[in-house]
Amino acid sequence: MANRYGLDDLRDVPAVGDSLRDLQAAQPLGCGLHLVRTGKGERTLAAETLPTGTHVHDDLAAFTDWLLSQPAKPQATA
Repeated sequence: MANRYGLDDLRDVPAVGDSLRDLQAAQPLGCGLHLVRTGKGERTLAAETLPTGTHVHDDLAAFTDWLLSQPAKPQATA
């Protein structure tokens, strides 16, 4: 995905999922990690140790609210 969109750094790209596997897939890429409690999220939260820095949201709507509340990042110009 990074290559497709010409991104060298994925630290500002959020990755959201409901399982530890989702978070583990995104962690080595440097993405911001977000777990939603819906789907498998509650079981994941109860049974697993989440990667450091993982944000937990009640559902995708709550994640979206969080995302939209973040300050805009300057865009690179060509």
